[in-house]
Amino acid sequence: MAHLLKIQIPNDELHRRLGGGIPSGSIVLIEGERGTGKSIFSQRLAYGFLRNDISVSYVSTQLTTPEFINQMESLGYSVIPFLIKRKLLFVSLYPLLSSVSKREKFLPRFLSEERLWEKDVIIIDSLAPILPPKLNEDTLRKFTEHLKKLSALNKVIILTSSPNGIEPSALSVLEEISTMLIRLQVKVFGGDLKNSATIVKYNNAMGIFQKIIPFRVEPKAGFIVEIAAVV
Repeated sequence: MAHLLKIQIPNDELHRRLGGGIPSGSIVLIEGERGTGKSIFSQRLAYGFLRNDISVSYVSTQLTTPEFINQMESLGYSVIPFLIKRKLLFVSLYPLLSSVSKREKFLPRFLSEERLWEKDVIIIDSLAPILPPKLNEDTLRKFTEHLKKLSALNKVIILTSSPNGIEPSALSVLEEISTMLIRLQVKVFGGDLKNSATIVKYNNAMGIFQKIIPFRVEPKAGFIVEIAAVV
């Protein structure tokens, strides 16, 4: 039976705006162009899970381990204690995805790495470099079946992607199987550029959620939800 995985941390409204947390068994797809805050959003979710005693695997295709630790520290989200306690497994794929030939053969190896999928929450930031450059229907089917299998085990899977990073047909399939679809944008509001997250789809929500969540990021304060709406 599904239950709510809490992401609440002190002085932060995101948990309430998302209906109190993320339902177990969710497949969350976070879409957005470069610079819209996909990684920051994912990092905030990861830290919220960890603070509520929920284990996390965080797979990064962009950051090395020291870079990830420094990034989280700069936001005020210290993850070293969780790494030491093994509540957090961080895996950097940056050096492994340097060539197209390696990417062609990478996905099956990635899916068979059992330790990545043992935690309560699995975050892949971002998805495009993990997928082969030419994604055929059979490969896509195996990938989506893997995600659904994890979902059936009440795990939460969070994927980030640029709209242009994956073939439109494949992205459409991922949007279809996702239970929660979040699109991030940067808009002009009150003369300033503001980040916003639009909840396009939220199946199995277990509380009242806000459809549009404006936010900003500040050093040492991290992810901050704005009070005013962005339209």
